[in-house]
Amino acid sequence: MAEHTYKMTELGYALKEYRIRNNITQLELARKIGVSANTIHLWETHCCKPAMSSLVILSDILDEPLVEIIVKARKMYN
Repeated sequence: MAEHTYKMTELGYALKEYRIRNNITQLELARKIGVSANTIHLWETHCCKPAMSSLVILSDILDEPLVEIIVKARKMYN
């Protein structure tokens, strides 16, 4: 079996923490945003970046200020 190495980004770590704090599974969050659970997994564990429109939705769902999420995402968009 191939071993995968994932780079947890600051944004990915924060999204996972926000999601867990709100007691939401990856599948539940994915359905609320309109993406797959695998997409949530990639956002949390890999260098895959969500679209800005998804960050806005995440802010609402996770009840976190958009500016906090954007600050964490900023490094990924540079």
